[in-house]
Amino acid sequence: MTTIVRPAEQAAAATTTKEGCCLCQSQQQKLFLDAKQRTVVECEDCGLRSLSPMPTLDHMIEINEETVHPFFNACLEDEESYRTYFEPKLNALQRAQPNGRLLDVGCGAGFFLDAARTRGYDVSGVDLSPVPAAHARDKLGLDVRVDSLYGLKAPAAKFDAVTIFQTIEHDPNPDALCAELYRIIRPGGVLMVTTPAADGFVARVMGRRWFGYRNVEHVSFFSQDSLRHALEEAGFEIELLEIEHGKKLSMKYVFNRLINYYYNHRTVLSNGLRVLHPAMIVLGKVPLFEPWAHLYAVARRPNAPERDIPEALRA
Repeated sequence: MTTIVRPAEQAAAATTTKEGCCLCQSQQQKLFLDAKQRTVVECEDCGLRSLSPMPTLDHMIEINEETVHPFFNACLEDEESYRTYFEPKLNALQRAQPNGRLLDVGCGAGFFLDAARTRGYDVSGVDLSPVPAAHARDKLGLDVRVDSLYGLKAPAAKFDAVTIFQTIEHDPNPDALCAELYRIIRPGGVLMVTTPAADGFVARVMGRRWFGYRNVEHVSFFSQDSLRHALEEAGFEIELLEIEHGKKLSMKYVFNRLINYYYNHRTVLSNGLRVLHPAMIVLGKVPLFEPWAHLYAVARRPNAPERDIPEALRA
């Protein structure tokens, strides 16, 4: 599950868009493709692909609120596959940071946090979607706040580890997001990131029909190079950056996502799921997976002398 994040200084900006590249602010951008009535441009300096014009933050939140219910329900039915996918992530996290305070940004229903708690971490989460956050709090007993990362206003260097799974691509301001992640992680602390891979096998094969470009909630599309740029510019040291397989998917989850990616989500969400329901029952147990579909990064805030943090980002 995901969360749309918005900087405090832009919380009331319902009609503005960011000029130039949303990561490095370069004006050197070229048309990359058009998909689902959206234009994707590529920055010639940092390599990030992003929407142009960038949707307003309020519009992104509106879309998230429209689409959250059917996909949240599908996620609940796929809980076992989520937990299976998160197990090796937790193993890797424990090798990098064996214990301590852990924040999951875009924590959704809380499956990862629940598993991390059993490993001894002091866990908390933040998500802008109240529906999955309520499940995490009420069903799993987790400390989860409905807010943006910026609205959380965590103290500087509070966390030993921060995870952000399938969320960075939803943020119209990835530079500010990475700076805030850096600020709240203690020196020596660890960041773990996943996001759809714009340079992965699936993206290369599918071209303009790749799910990443067609997801109405995605506004930035990272390659290995552009994700490295985002993290290193914020001050992180990269320990691992690779393209990985995605988790196993149920057919019902795939149907829900296909509706979101390839059809008008407003029309289909209102009546199409009812039509597809019999097929979902029959095919719901068929397992699928996404080959070489996601970027996976582990980075660390250096223990070296403190880099300058802009005053506006300090707690």
